[in-house]
Amino acid sequence: MRVLVNKVLIAGLVMVLRAVALSAQVPKPASYLPHHVHYDGAAWKIKGEGIVCCPCTVPCPCRTNSVPSYGHCEATLYLRIAQGNYGKVDLSGMQMVSVGGMCAIHYQNLSAVYFDASSSYAQHLAFMKLLASFSGDQSGSFPHVRVVRIDAQVTGGHLFKVIIPGALEMIVDRNWGQSAPPMPFVAAPDSFSNLLQYAQNIEYRMHDAAAGLDFDYSHRQANYRKIDLTDQQYRSRLMLIQFGNGKGGFTPGQMQLIKAQHLTLPELDSIQQKALRLRDAKIHDGPGEGGP
Repeated sequence: MRVLVNKVLIAGLVMVLRAVALSAQVPKPASYLPHHVHYDGAAWKIKGEGIVCCPCTVPCPCRTNSVPSYGHCEATLYLRIAQGNYGKVDLSGMQMVSVGGMCAIHYQNLSAVYFDASSSYAQHLAFMKLLASFSGDQSGSFPHVRVVRIDAQVTGGHLFKVIIPGALEMIVDRNWGQSAPPMPFVAAPDSFSNLLQYAQNIEYRMHDAAAGLDFDYSHRQANYRKIDLTDQQYRSRLMLIQFGNGKGGFTPGQMQLIKAQHLTLPELDSIQQKALRLRDAKIHDGPGEGGP
């Protein structure tokens, strides 16, 4: 009898240990993510692409080290990582959306971050640490983090449609309704690239009461970036955003990088006039056509 009891106890203990081990492997929900994150020094690299919408005019003054057009900047980024890692954490295939202010000045304090439900807790935490590595004190604040379904479609490599059901709708066209992108890649401070291409903002709406976000800035400003970035570019201070001060016009540090990297300076008047002509032509017959 004693032997039988011992066998039962051992079997029960094994089952408990297995349950604990399995629970440790289950990704934690977003509520378990810390609100303040510090970069831990891990090596990282990411390749992919992203679009940004904001309420500014075209070209966005933030991208030439100035202040937002209307004194506020609810900039929203959709990022898709084709390949990447943070330390030993594979980031390939991740999608995320972030909403914050002053898109070309810093990336330290974000209003909201949304991770696609197909990604894991380990990926979420790793990417938050990656974002923290952008700032001077190697930290970042994330007061509102959600794991959601991000429905993203990219048609022909130029037309982006990004939906977070019940929260976000973004439609951006790099081609402005034409057969190829009419805007060049130009130097611009950004957390993920030193080059941006102005795109057509067709729809840009955000409604998330829990995050205090409720706006519609459709038909305003949008831009596109290709991403090929590593921690070494930040460690070596090779990013334009690291030399910004928001005082207007590229700083001496930014101009030095622009020359060293052979980047094209934006012709602001030309970009503005081209954007106005493209909008007035009403050549895009999709949603949001003919906006201001």
